[in-house]
Amino acid sequence: MKKRFDKAMILTMAAVLSASALSACGTGAAETKAAQTTAARPETVSGETGEETKAEEAETYVELQPVSKWGYIADVDEASGDITFNSNELLVDENGEYKDTTSEIILKTTANTPVLDGTTLAPVAMSEIETAQPVYVWTAQAMTMSIPPQTAAQILIVNVPQDASAPMYVVAQQVETKEDGSIVIMDQDGVTWRADAGTEVMPYLTRNIVTLEDIHEGTRLVVSQESDTSSSGSPEAGEADAYAAKLLVFAE
Repeated sequence: MKKRFDKAMILTMAAVLSASALSACGTGAAETKAAQTTAARPETVSGETGEETKAEEAETYVELQPVSKWGYIADVDEASGDITFNSNELLVDENGEYKDTTSEIILKTTANTPVLDGTTLAPVAMSEIETAQPVYVWTAQAMTMSIPPQTAAQILIVNVPQDASAPMYVVAQQVETKEDGSIVIMDQDGVTWRADAGTEVMPYLTRNIVTLEDIHEGTRLVVSQESDTSSSGSPEAGEADAYAAKLLVFAE
């Protein structure tokens, strides 16, 4: 498989490292919602009279972004929806050097978990998933502390060509519309993607017509690149980190 060591790939590796650290201290939840609520503890403030008053309790909403992983599928249990996934991860050894490791993870899926072909972005049935093939997966951040650990899969991309970059699952953090009608999408890793009139925009599992105007902050989509036009510094990418040749847009 062709690996691109550009900003997108470096940030993906960073996400994997972060997820590894998180799994070591996970809460044991198999599935999490896209967002969680944490309440700030009341603070005690001393006034001029020496009396103590409590600050008002405030709620902070923290959005948990998906964690990207890549590796190989070892087994698919169609009845339960469980997928045994051998995840390739970069870890730091005792000498402070990065090394490739493989860890087994159970991916929990449902009938609504998207499984997409890495070339066409078309849906792939569970029965058609091949083992021992490169797979990219985005999961919830939390993992169980079982052996092997379990986590909820948000999306899988299979059948990724060996000589091509894998499509990326993106949750738009910012969307900027340019004067020429193109847009620049910043994803959850801070990578920017440019899309224009030449970008093929497709809906997921519907016949609804979608356009660049339907993409805004919070939109979930899959970005597919083309090696000769999508790289940083190409005319198509412009000032963005990469160019989006295809966009698959999920309904909200």
